[in-house]
Amino acid sequence: MERRGPQPIPVAWHLTGKRALMDHPHLIAAQELAFAGNANDIRALAGQFRGLCSRRLIITGGPGTGKTTLAVQLLRELLDSRSHAEPVPVMLSIASWDTARYRRLDEWLAAQLAVDYATLCAAEYGGDAAPRMLAEQGHILPVLDGLDELPASARAQVIRALNDSLMEGDQLILTSRTTEFAAAVQSVGDVVTAAAVIAPAALTPPIAATYLQTCLPPARRYDWGPVLAAIRSGSAPALSSVTTTPLGLWLIRMVYILPNADPAPLLGHLGNAPKALRRYLLDHLIDALIRARPPTSDPGDPFRPRQSWNPDQACTWLSHLAQALARNHTRDLAWWNIARYTTSPARRRLLTAAIGATAGFAVGLTGATLAAFLTFLTGESFSLRSAATVGGVLGLTAWILVWVKTRGWFDEVPGFQSGGRLAVIRTPSLRDIGLRLGVIVAGFLLSALTLRLPITQPMAILASFAFLMLGITGAAAIMFSAWVGQMEHPTPLDSATSASSAWRADRNLTLARILAAAFAFSVSVFGYLGVINLLQGGSTGYMVKIGLVLGIGFGLTGGFVAGVASGRHHAWLVCKIALLTQTRLPRRLIPFLDDMHRLGLLRTVGPLYQFRHAELHDHLAASAPLHAVRPAESESGRHSDDRDAGHV
Repeated sequence: MERRGPQPIPVAWHLTGKRALMDHPHLIAAQELAFAGNANDIRALAGQFRGLCSRRLIITGGPGTGKTTLAVQLLRELLDSRSHAEPVPVMLSIASWDTARYRRLDEWLAAQLAVDYATLCAAEYGGDAAPRMLAEQGHILPVLDGLDELPASARAQVIRALNDSLMEGDQLILTSRTTEFAAAVQSVGDVVTAAAVIAPAALTPPIAATYLQTCLPPARRYDWGPVLAAIRSGSAPALSSVTTTPLGLWLIRMVYILPNADPAPLLGHLGNAPKALRRYLLDHLIDALIRARPPTSDPGDPFRPRQSWNPDQACTWLSHLAQALARNHTRDLAWWNIARYTTSPARRRLLTAAIGATAGFAVGLTGATLAAFLTFLTGESFSLRSAATVGGVLGLTAWILVWVKTRGWFDEVPGFQSGGRLAVIRTPSLRDIGLRLGVIVAGFLLSALTLRLPITQPMAILASFAFLMLGITGAAAIMFSAWVGQMEHPTPLDSATSASSAWRADRNLTLARILAAAFAFSVSVFGYLGVINLLQGGSTGYMVKIGLVLGIGFGLTGGFVAGVASGRHHAWLVCKIALLTQTRLPRRLIPFLDDMHRLGLLRTVGPLYQFRHAELHDHLAASAPLHAVRPAESESGRHSDDRDAGHV
């Protein structure tokens, strides 16, 4: 039988004293408005929620006060005691709601259900229409966590969208930090309609001591009596300071109780030095969290990581990120700035030179191969030196082009491709059509003229190749540039776009540019070689095979260079290069950051990450965390974090 964790931290909740955050009392409750209780008696709090007219509740509070924990408790109680007529509570991160794309709550709910609970789309449940039907007909009670994780403008838009979407009978539970919720309400000039707003009360020493006592196993390896007595009496200043918030109690439980460690230091130098105690707890927090919450693939468990991470390695990576942010005087972790934050100017210059050299070598090698093959078609001999000269010129040109373009990459923001697929070029103007045709015709005329000049056949073909390719690729470049300009747009960083979606969008944009340019170059080379073969009277079947090989080869190299060098958004490419060239950051950056968010170490604000607790950020930024020997784990495993009671 699976063991369950201790009771949740007994935070007392009451109606907020800031009445400007809450609607008129008669709209919230039919009788006198009252909402008060303790997290230990979640059944009573759930009963008070059911007693609200519209069953809408906003859970507010400061950092580490247990907002998310209460939301999870309510969800489980409402689910366990649910009647057939009541909606099913489902927890979702509100940070992923893009109100520009989904204007109504039910539209976004349907989209999230289709992704997180794909089984609902099975034929036996009604197919793809099932999530939309459940959301539209009020069969879902959305438990929306983290309004404060949205940018300020997006928070206001969400409140507007909620009030526009909520109909009579629609229920809601929402969590947010108090300051951010108050700012959003003030910005909108309205509250969430018919919703009660509650806030937590401060923990008292007796409550804190009693909670820690309930977390201890019956058969204790060490005596906790003196520590609990010191908390109740306030004789240990550090303990008194730490145990006034759910976060502090949770830290003590994770670092001392969970591994069944000796609490004596809490009454020694740690118990009398608040800074030393906090530093010690923060040193061991990352390790404790990762070990307490093993990974899972269940999308219904939002507080466990999806992958397994080494605790020491994760601590090193987070420390490096915190230090990089501190050096740049920001708390916002934007993945597109990581390359700039973690590499020196000299290293950035070296990277851009290396990227240009790699591109130049690939283009030069392909150009030399093409030149050699063209001479082979004429039946004339062609020296290796001449091929190297042609390749060298092409390679040097590509190197310079890419090097000039890459110098500004480190300051670019992510972009996205309009429409989510290859964009269709708008109808060109007569001027554009004339310009493209003029370039192509000029190339053909110069090519034909060259073939009639009284020079050796190899030279004539090489010159013809140069002029014709100039015409074809020049026209293709004009068309490709127009297409790129139409399809790519900067990601709106003040929207509800998540970091992972911005990462995927910029990656897809880069790949689309490369594929389009590779196709254009491949067709150009294949077409030109076909023309040369016809002029020489060669075998069509043989030429098709050779033309395909060389066309694809030139497309992979020249097309890659053109696709990479073009456009205004290279954030994904720069970040990937930075991650591949250093060992102080995870190669799988976005999955790592997402899992640290699930563990509660990071929070999101639109596409940005922040350390959930500024104190942890400052601690990691100040110095590398101490990796003390971990205490031996309890044999019983009684305190596995099954109920996630400490998530704050």
